[in-house]
Amino acid sequence: MTITFQINYQTVWGQQLLVCGNLPELGQDDPNRAPLMTHIGGGFWRLSIPFKKLPAQLSYRYYVSHENDLPSLVEASNRQIRLSRNVGENCFLLDSWRDAEHPDNPFYTAAFEEVVFKPNQKFKSNGSAGKSDAFTVNFNLRDVQSPQQWQLAVLGSIPELGGWDYARPLLLGNAEFPIWQGEISLAAKKGFEYKYGWYDPALKRVVELEAGPNRKCDGAPIGPNSSAIILNDENYVRPRGPWKGAGVAIPVFALRSEKSLGVGEFTDLKKMVDWAKQTGLSMVQVLPVNDTVASHTWVDSYPYAAISVFALHPLFLNVETLAGVDTKKINSERKKLNALDKVEYEAVMKLKMSLARAAFDRDEKFLEDPKFQAFLAENKHWLEPYALFCYLRDAQKTVEFAKWGEYAVYSEALLKKMLAPKSKAYRDICFHLYLQYHLDTQLREAADYARNQGIVLKGDLPIGIYRHSADAWVAPQLYNMNGQAGAPPDPFSDTGQNWGFPTYNWEEMAKDGYAWWRQRMTHLSRYFTAYRIDHILGFFRIWQIPLEAVEGTLGFFNPAIPISRQELISRGIRYDHARFCQPYVTEQDLVEHFGEEAAGVKAEMLTQMGEQNYAFQPAFDTQRKVEAYFQDPQNATKVHLRQGLYTLIGNVLLLEVPGSNGEAFHPRIEMSKTRSYQRLPYDQQQKLQDLYLDYFYRRQEDFWREQAMQKLPALKAATKMLICGEDLGMVPACVPGVMREMGILTLEIQRMSKNPATEFLQEQDIPYHSVASPSTHDMAPTRAWWEESERAQMQRFYYNELHYAGEVPYFCEPFVAKAIVEQHLRWPSMWTVFPLQDLLAMDGKLRHPDPFEERINVPAIIPYYWRYRMHLSLEELQGATDFNLLLKQLLFSSGR
Repeated sequence: MTITFQINYQTVWGQQLLVCGNLPELGQDDPNRAPLMTHIGGGFWRLSIPFKKLPAQLSYRYYVSHENDLPSLVEASNRQIRLSRNVGENCFLLDSWRDAEHPDNPFYTAAFEEVVFKPNQKFKSNGSAGKSDAFTVNFNLRDVQSPQQWQLAVLGSIPELGGWDYARPLLLGNAEFPIWQGEISLAAKKGFEYKYGWYDPALKRVVELEAGPNRKCDGAPIGPNSSAIILNDENYVRPRGPWKGAGVAIPVFALRSEKSLGVGEFTDLKKMVDWAKQTGLSMVQVLPVNDTVASHTWVDSYPYAAISVFALHPLFLNVETLAGVDTKKINSERKKLNALDKVEYEAVMKLKMSLARAAFDRDEKFLEDPKFQAFLAENKHWLEPYALFCYLRDAQKTVEFAKWGEYAVYSEALLKKMLAPKSKAYRDICFHLYLQYHLDTQLREAADYARNQGIVLKGDLPIGIYRHSADAWVAPQLYNMNGQAGAPPDPFSDTGQNWGFPTYNWEEMAKDGYAWWRQRMTHLSRYFTAYRIDHILGFFRIWQIPLEAVEGTLGFFNPAIPISRQELISRGIRYDHARFCQPYVTEQDLVEHFGEEAAGVKAEMLTQMGEQNYAFQPAFDTQRKVEAYFQDPQNATKVHLRQGLYTLIGNVLLLEVPGSNGEAFHPRIEMSKTRSYQRLPYDQQQKLQDLYLDYFYRRQEDFWREQAMQKLPALKAATKMLICGEDLGMVPACVPGVMREMGILTLEIQRMSKNPATEFLQEQDIPYHSVASPSTHDMAPTRAWWEESERAQMQRFYYNELHYAGEVPYFCEPFVAKAIVEQHLRWPSMWTVFPLQDLLAMDGKLRHPDPFEERINVPAIIPYYWRYRMHLSLEELQGATDFNLLLKQLLFSSGR
């Protein structure tokens, strides 16, 4: 058979179109081997290809190339066409370009296809085709946003399409949802006009037609030998406004139910889903749920330091479901633990692991269970190394695998030896397999329940991995272990953030097409239909801090185009290595930081280099050395000096690129705030500032865009999950364009305006492809923020943003909280997600008595104890009739 591809696309001089697909004739999915199309005029491109046999399914997309260069522009997604026998020997495909930035693109994800708009019934087409002497027209429209009770239909100017009679349309079937399909037979090739619309089976008529001009099918250019035409249409033109939804954000550990055991559990998610559905919310968003057990202390409560990006945290296990578990002990401990205001991490973990281990020891045939064997086979690549890692962590009494002696380096031989049934460690290792099986089962049940209830379960993807993790132990070549990931200074942390994670070796990861990332995404999709990329900016460039530094101020962006020594000279900067790259410490600095103790600091830690200048002695010349000094109990009485020393060590202008022999540099972040900069002559300050602005805001943009476009497509292609990016902080100008092109939603926070001209986020600055929220887990909830902020700022917010007159109330009263919620619901963002605390703030009786007890994390405090827990049980929340009715009414009136 012969298939003719035709598409309308307006090119510029030198551009050509090609079509690439899953068959040899279409390049076997390699755009470099795909056939070129021919321009036939009017912006139409055409290509006819004879196929040896009718393919069962055709997958293809269009590319744009410039002259003889490699393809540089590609459609948003592949087309999937199932060809019927009715198409005959000459089939004509009339396609519409799938714009990478079309507003509908995020809807073609699991969150919408499999949850929000999942069809609750199968519709069949009433079309008739197949006459041997007839010409077949096949209609295909890709559309997810289908009202559950309605069927997509086609009305048109010919009798076969009802002649514009709303009661006689061609009805389309949704067997290939989100593709709607139907066929008609025509006695002769002829042009016609048509529109898509929604048909109500109860009323037996079309109740809505799409907006805009009629679509047209011109029979003349199809060709005399064509036996069928397939109209692959795109983008139903909605007469209604864009879809908008709302959700709630709550960490799993913060959930409280009458059946939980001192902490939220995966099984509690079902009750949260029930409450979301009850109130009209469409999403439940959680923090990372991976295993973070490193020290068996409360420090492990930090959810972004996972010892495995695949394994789930045993904290969330509902032990009561385990066969043979001691239910009497559970019942005796439950009341005590559930009476606590917050999570007692160590007590809960100790209890759960004790109960689970006893249950495992009683369940002698568990390892033979076919369901467990299937789980093991599917997850073996990460599960067995992780279980061995956990065993060795406990046996060696440290998570730092470099200290494990003969076990410090992972190997398949070691895994095979330790996992042999006759190994002394066998049962201990298998206990961790047992835990992961039950955790996976419980989370998947909760995830399936959410899908069936029409609620999107949204996960969280940390940007980094823990330095002492199973991932780093098994494949250290994938990570730069000689650096630390973090973030530059921002309004919430003057010294930046040092997360301690190694950065990624992207060059190594690219060698196998980012297989590690694809596996990670696929695993995440077992549970979630949407996810938030924590710090998406890290895919453009990461803030990397040297191992010898403690604070984020001594970091630099990696990768980045550095400043050369020759560039400094050419700009008239009088470069001096000691002055620019080493801490500039003067007598005045010492007095400012240490007062009367300055003399003691000089004597013990510094060497005088000139009349007024000093250098740090080798024992104190890095922040890590200073940190170690104050960790010694003998120096505990002088710990108040530590921050001043950190600041002085960071008093530099340039950071030398390692291995550059003094020829390449990164400017120190917030250079103009350093005393070193402020003591330069004015002309040198101005020249350095010009270079600083060029480095951070101009020269890197195209380079950083290229970096992101090498990585993010692999993540997106791995699954159909909806992707939301946390793009807060120091955002490069190229980021919004990349996120639009990739169909990734941005994050918009009211108190973190991305527009430097506005104090707070403004409606006109919010893109539709976004998630808006009043706060995040790293911020104070609205009520606490209201009380801890300066009154002048709150007065401006009260008057300018909420449009209230009079004096601002000291407390965030329920009417204020309600106004903030209503404001967010009116905004144009696709999603509005509220921390549960900010919703409860609307009810003076339900909300927590102390707003500061609702804080989840304080980034400036490291380590921080993540132990917030709902003060209400989920059962009480479900029974809060007045509050739930208020929330439902607000959602309904806002169109969410």
